[in-house]
Amino acid sequence: MSSGTRSAWTPVVWPPDEAAAATLREWIEGDVEQDFYGLDLDFSRSDLSGGDLLETWLSRSRFTNTVLRDTTLVRTHLEEADFTGADLDGANLARAEGREAVFRNARLHGANLTASKFRHADFTGADLTAATFGDATFSNATFAGAKLTDVTADKVTLRAAVLDSAEVTGFTGSVIGPISVIYRGERTLLDDEDLEQWFAARGASVTRFHAERETRR
Repeated sequence: MSSGTRSAWTPVVWPPDEAAAATLREWIEGDVEQDFYGLDLDFSRSDLSGGDLLETWLSRSRFTNTVLRDTTLVRTHLEEADFTGADLDGANLARAEGREAVFRNARLHGANLTASKFRHADFTGADLTAATFGDATFSNATFAGAKLTDVTADKVTLRAAVLDSAEVTGFTGSVIGPISVIYRGERTLLDDEDLEQWFAARGASVTRFHAERETRR
């Protein structure tokens, strides 16, 4: 970073929305210590690939069909943000706060979601191939029809997360359940051996992590 300005990075394609473009430009050209507040703005159809949006505030903003490849979104506030159809391949969302965020039909190939919190988020139809979940929290999130192939997890929380028709081949690691699926024609919460068997039957290698066991250690 150069003194007094943020960096040499500029969007590949600026947001068509004038308010979003003006706010982003002011931040990029401003003081490096200034926080970016992009709340309730429309960044749709822009290309912000490679951008450093570390610890920014983007709650309730729209990123429909936006390209965010390899973008840094670490510790970013994404509550209720809409990423429908967005391309976040290789993006770093570690420790992001994304309660009720929407990622319908978005791409997150190889994305890093370690320690992020996406409670009640919507990943319907999203492609998260080879994403790193780590110890992320997805309680009550929806992954219906999502592609979770080759995802790696380490005590990822999927309490009441909907996994109907999700593709989980190659999913590996430990999971805190129960998960919500259609089982024998009924909406069911699966945990313990049933959870492990559900994943195994679909080509995954998952163990149920018992949080209470760690508490006793």
